[in-house]
Amino acid sequence: MAQGRIMDRPADYQKLGINPDKVENWEDGRRDNDEAGHAEVWYLDCSLDDGSTLILGFRPKSTDQVVNKGDNPNVAINYTSADGQPFYDYRLYDVKDAYSSKDQLDLKWGPSTLVGDNWRNYDIHIEPEADQELVMEGKKSVEHKTAVDLHFEAQVEPFRPGSGYIAFGENEEYYYNFICVTSLTVSGEVTINGEKKHVNGTAYYNHQWFNIHPSVAFHHWVWGRQNVGDYNVLIYDMVGGDRFGQPEIPLFTIDDSKGNRVFENTSVDNAKVDILDTYVQEETGKVTPKTIHYTFTQDDMEVEYKIFDPKEINLINVYGMASDEQKKQFDAMGLQPTYTRYLASTELKITRDGKTEVIDGSMLYEINYAAKEL
Repeated sequence: MAQGRIMDRPADYQKLGINPDKVENWEDGRRDNDEAGHAEVWYLDCSLDDGSTLILGFRPKSTDQVVNKGDNPNVAINYTSADGQPFYDYRLYDVKDAYSSKDQLDLKWGPSTLVGDNWRNYDIHIEPEADQELVMEGKKSVEHKTAVDLHFEAQVEPFRPGSGYIAFGENEEYYYNFICVTSLTVSGEVTINGEKKHVNGTAYYNHQWFNIHPSVAFHHWVWGRQNVGDYNVLIYDMVGGDRFGQPEIPLFTIDDSKGNRVFENTSVDNAKVDILDTYVQEETGKVTPKTIHYTFTQDDMEVEYKIFDPKEINLINVYGMASDEQKKQFDAMGLQPTYTRYLASTELKITRDGKTEVIDGSMLYEINYAAKEL
């Protein structure tokens, strides 16, 4: 029996103290704690008009600190130039130099700040700092000369599936929480590799927190977002881990160019997921989805969404990089964690009021694949 669900029942909202009709300002503040196994992240993914991308993450704990009690506040800056050259700059702060509000999004970690206002406006400030060697997410940075001053404005309402909490376990003792804003504008200045420039573009934002490591919570997930035609699409297709009976949690939204929510799915009862084709990933030997077809139905509206012809952009072979001892632990748990980012073709088909609209496009998306086998 599957042991995973979105917490969206009246009793859930009451228990968690969450307004079922509105995502409130306090929900973007610090939501979790520094106990072992707990983690949190505020994440912004920017696509800039010059063809470059910028990913910014504020975490109370680094990924290698999650298993321990105590915070080590950090900021991750991942930039990729228009010609595909990656650049990393990470920052680490002492807990005594960090402030995190529970009433709203207000993070002040050393000179780095992230401030939000009711899920509508966000501002990030990051200053150059003294050089020191830091390794995060398996990547090293030594020089910390990056500067960021960016302003974000949401173009759509936030998406919170139910209460935002996804519960796992026989007694629902584990949770993985997710709230996002799928479309924002971004503008401001960044200094990367000594080059200061003004930037404009679009962005995606999410805030997540959990008390179970994602590699344990999930068998795999498919996550992607795109602007296609007059629509903004989010797919977050989660499948829970083997220990929880692989519960399916297919999240999907469509917003139009005016910011109206056209379609929203949070229920497996309204979704059909078909993996039409697979391939064997050369480096990992894992059988991996290649063509995925989604069908969502709701009232008198049907949406079909197909992801196909993927090309690998980036592969992080977590299992392959692990030590022998870590591999033994993964093996004992039946895990082989890998993360792959793709560029793929998409087809969005919307049928409503007796009319069908078909829009072709392309999308960057990821498969976070913790299990050994599909």
